[in-house]
Amino acid sequence: MPVLTTHYSIPLPADYDMSVIDRRVTDRSAPWDRRTGLLLKAFCVTDAADGGHNSYAPFYVWAEPHEFGTFLTGAEYAGLCAAFGPVPVTTGAVLACSIGSGPAGHLVVETEHLGPVTDLRDTARAEAERHRAVLADPAVHSHVVDLDPAAMTLTRRTLLRAASDVPRPKNGEHVLRVLHLSQPPHDTTG
Repeated sequence: MPVLTTHYSIPLPADYDMSVIDRRVTDRSAPWDRRTGLLLKAFCVTDAADGGHNSYAPFYVWAEPHEFGTFLTGAEYAGLCAAFGPVPVTTGAVLACSIGSGPAGHLVVETEHLGPVTDLRDTARAEAERHRAVLADPAVHSHVVDLDPAAMTLTRRTLLRAASDVPRPKNGEHVLRVLHLSQPPHDTTG
């Protein structure tokens, strides 16, 4: 069962050559396809050419949090910061998660601010119901709901299958294009 999500978004200038990110992902994604302790890494971007802004915004789902620590203190994160400057990383505790297989085309992200909540039991139950409903859509590849207890935010991330139409974001949603999806093999018997 996944226990931790991580995400960062690196804003890039409007005139940034996004092919640099394409090459970066092509050159650096193979080790992530075999990464221990990782269930999923979606190499995502937004592109000013699509009417938004340029950004590089990967999303990770970890089964083993200490492997996230290895990432932060290792060459990958150091290389990321060397290329783009300091990169703050957001983390979340997984409340619901279902990971599919095959390629994905887009990631739809919705974040909800919960306010000063002290009892999250009803929130967790409601998200479990919502999670089941989202998974009923055949266009859905994967769906992950996490909670950032420091910011008291709930984030729903829905990966859509590569063959799906480009989604139109609803109010409060952001749509990112998936350049590559790493899904290392992992032991599902434990």
